[in-house]
Amino acid sequence: MSAPLTARKRYAYLDFLRILAVFLVIVNHTNSIVFRSLTPANTTWWISVAWYYVSKIGVPIFVMVSGACLLPRQDSYKKAAGRFLRILIALVVFSYGYYLVQLWETYWTWQKALDIPGFLASIWQHRITDSYWYLYFYLGLMVMLPFLQKLASAMKKRDLEVFLAISLTVFGVWPLVTHYVPALALPEFFSVPLFGTLIGLFFAGHYLHTYAGRINRVFCVTLFLLSVAGAVLLTGLEYARADSGANYLFMDSRTDPALPIVLSAFAVMALTRSSFEARGPLRAKTGDRLTALGGCAFGIYLLQGLVIIETRHRVFDPLRSMMNPLLAALIWEAGVFLFTLAVAWVLKRIPLLKKLL
Repeated sequence: MSAPLTARKRYAYLDFLRILAVFLVIVNHTNSIVFRSLTPANTTWWISVAWYYVSKIGVPIFVMVSGACLLPRQDSYKKAAGRFLRILIALVVFSYGYYLVQLWETYWTWQKALDIPGFLASIWQHRITDSYWYLYFYLGLMVMLPFLQKLASAMKKRDLEVFLAISLTVFGVWPLVTHYVPALALPEFFSVPLFGTLIGLFFAGHYLHTYAGRINRVFCVTLFLLSVAGAVLLTGLEYARADSGANYLFMDSRTDPALPIVLSAFAVMALTRSSFEARGPLRAKTGDRLTALGGCAFGIYLLQGLVIIETRHRVFDPLRSMMNPLLAALIWEAGVFLFTLAVAWVLKRIPLLKKLL
């Protein structure tokens, strides 16, 4: 998901965040099964919604880790093109794997399996799996990267703080306000895409990594807990006022994460950085293990969607019939994570795939 720190210094806390983020992505793709089958009258609904909003910080953390890794650099256009090509090839290769599995489970024919032009045309217009939306976003980010790096290098700490404040206000605070007071919505043609939430998170990662220093950990934990609690409370209120609970997940946006999700992600990255700094240098073996695990995050992300689809009825449904659905989901999520980690670990030992993963 985020570009690896190859020849440059690796930071253990960034590898830890990669591992955490990809696990939360798995949770995000599975946990809604629990609360969508329940109502707020059930305590499990509230716990599951809280866990869901915790999982929503997975992608923002990936974006911030990428910002921490990439924005301090000055890549040539050739290097940026190489990053773009790597992600594009990974998208095509693993999408084709999904495509073959889908054919096998529906109406397999060699003609369809070998229709590469048709397959390429289909993924150009429509992603093969919903979870791959991030790869399309990341391709766009790689196109902009050399220019964003130049912008970041010219910005001082104060410039970054103003940039992040504008991004948080326009794409975080204001959408939440206008959800309840539509009359305050921004004019239709008022457009500031440079400050979009995901770009803001990209720069936020750079800011936290470069300038933030050690942030008070009690503050980080408090901000995280209040943000998640706020998201859960607003969702509960929205469920009550919505028609039979329809559209109560109004803060569930991929490209524009809601204010509580952004603040939660910021708090987790700041807390992780501060905790690792306070702990001091890791032992060599521990650092190597974190590096190895963090290096599997992209592979896990590429594999998890298919594994979730293939195991839902084989694993989750039987578990749910025996225990609380939230506990069943947690066991399922852990299983998906461990299985995809093992497969990604093996794939990274294959020379051709190692360059992609």
